[in-house]
Amino acid sequence: MKKIIILLTMLLIPFSAVSSFASQMRVYVAGMSATGVQNRDEMQSTLQTLLASRLNSDKIIAVGSAGEADIVVNGTYVSIGKIFSLDASGKTTAGKIVTRAFVQGESQDELIPAIGKLAEKLSAGLIKMYPAGQPVAATQPPLATIPPVGAGSVPRSDFIKPKAQVTNTAAVWLSKRLAGAANLMAVGKLLSGGSREIFLAGDRRIAYYRQGSNMTLVSEVELESGYKIIALDTMEGNSDSVDIYVTIVRAGELASQVWQIKADKLVRVAADLPYYFRAVSVAGGPKKLYAQAMGRDADYYGDVAEATRNGSKITLKNPLKMPRYGTIYTFNQFHDHDGKTLTVVINPDGYLVVYDEELKELWRSNDKFGGSELYFQREDDANFRVTGDKYRWIFMNQCIQVTSTGEILIGKNEGFWVLGNARSYKRGAVYCLFWNGSSLDEKWRTQETQNYMPDYYYDEARNELLLLQTVQRPGITANGASSLSIRKVE
Repeated sequence: MKKIIILLTMLLIPFSAVSSFASQMRVYVAGMSATGVQNRDEMQSTLQTLLASRLNSDKIIAVGSAGEADIVVNGTYVSIGKIFSLDASGKTTAGKIVTRAFVQGESQDELIPAIGKLAEKLSAGLIKMYPAGQPVAATQPPLATIPPVGAGSVPRSDFIKPKAQVTNTAAVWLSKRLAGAANLMAVGKLLSGGSREIFLAGDRRIAYYRQGSNMTLVSEVELESGYKIIALDTMEGNSDSVDIYVTIVRAGELASQVWQIKADKLVRVAADLPYYFRAVSVAGGPKKLYAQAMGRDADYYGDVAEATRNGSKITLKNPLKMPRYGTIYTFNQFHDHDGKTLTVVINPDGYLVVYDEELKELWRSNDKFGGSELYFQREDDANFRVTGDKYRWIFMNQCIQVTSTGEILIGKNEGFWVLGNARSYKRGAVYCLFWNGSSLDEKWRTQETQNYMPDYYYDEARNELLLLQTVQRPGITANGASSLSIRKVE
């Protein structure tokens, strides 16, 4: 008799497990509205994902749509200064509220733990209202039958290959792992034998490479503590070497420098220049050096103007009037079919905006572009009571390139953590757009990288696109690593 009881118990175990799984409450997190934060859309999506993942348990399962759910959760996130509040409620599909919960925090560092606490409170309320067995999950539909491969049918494969793996792989050149997580890239001279100069910069490091069949590190320097590099550009100088313009912020003020290559060594030729620098082909014309000043309160002050250098003296001429959101790093120009000069700007929220010759807005993109983890800080005592932060964070962005044929190139990074001042991107691509007379249309785009893409450069003379990638992020004891890929634009 004892053996029969044991045998029956063993037979019942699988059925009890199935019953337990079937009785899991199905919960859908519909959305989390956000107030008092930048990048509201990304914040809402991030909060929704985090709360859904933390609601999952042996009694609750998060589902992907309201149609599958027994309970629908809605919530709000409100930030005032550094203090935030998370409020959420769970409703039946008929609209009856069954539980409410809220948590508060005093800094962004407490946000993720707060979401975990909110999920615990919601779970406790839901389980209390609906004990085990209620509601019961619907019966799983039968699995679809996979037709056999035969005459007239399309062969199936369990392996999906990226396009780059099944087309012309010879059109892609990839460097080996490069020491240091670089934020910026600039291209120098074309050397004999077909190689070229590549300059990379991290927060304080400048590295000079020769790129041929491989990437060879020739020289590198590290700046003093307290300096931060926010832009890197090259211009043909008066000597055989190119001028390397390094835009630097020190203690919230500009202290830019100019370097050259002499006997394969990086040599500084000018320092403490109070300008932002950018070497760019405006409207697809010849590459020129531009500069802009920094104001006491304004991060970008005055006109963007052409710049020439004589030693440490900078002379400005031919200023360009900028539209709203236009700065030295966020604008470029192109010509429409009638020969009119239009200005394209990437605004602080990541949207592309096109302005006419009178600087009136013509068009704005529906999708976001750009995205960079590079930033600098300035003291912001005037807004301390509002933001709760002593410093103002100024994020850089992907620069806009325009070709001689009027094509507009812009990088685009997407991430898994873009929250206030915390940014971490995981993939990137470059988009090529053109003006069709009324809006910007997509002409082509690159395949997404599998890493954050901090910078890119289109070498129009060689019809090659250079993509800088971060393959390992820097840490407390490591400087991270980068790689460079070069793709032929066909």
